[in-house]
Amino acid sequence: MDLVVLAATFAWMNMLCIGGGLSAVPEMERQVVGHGWVTSREFVDGYTLAQLTPGPNMLVAAFVGYRAHGLPGALLAAIGMFLPSAIIVGVIARQWEHVRVRPWPDAFARALAPLGLGLAVAGAFTVARNAIHDWPTALIAAGAALVLARAWLPPFVVILLGGVVGWLLGL
Repeated sequence: MDLVVLAATFAWMNMLCIGGGLSAVPEMERQVVGHGWVTSREFVDGYTLAQLTPGPNMLVAAFVGYRAHGLPGALLAAIGMFLPSAIIVGVIARQWEHVRVRPWPDAFARALAPLGLGLAVAGAFTVARNAIHDWPTALIAAGAALVLARAWLPPFVVILLGGVVGWLLGL
């Protein structure tokens, strides 16, 4: 029964990914920790690992599913996370030639932009709240932000370096 709850939870969370997967992070963290599938720390670690893998960052769903129920959980969580929007995109894509000339698609996109931005900021806050818990982690985060703002290194290199520094410091 918990596998059904797992798949259903990720299926409805898929609809929160307005503007990107980061939009769903606050609710995802609340749900997966609340169900006892992972701890807050494991969620942040899984999300960080998902950032390093090729493909969508919402592969964290497969991590959570695997942690909770092994391979069947990973498959069901990933299907739940990606299938609903894939179906919606497929249906809309088939009708797009008829729809795109109408005024409402642009109005809809403009209306969703602030929502997506707000959800993404909430997602970043959720990850930061669980990952930054003392001065060393705050300094690592500040250093990473500086490096990313200056575009000195690609993001995946910054994540790897932050992980190595954290590991060396025993965090």
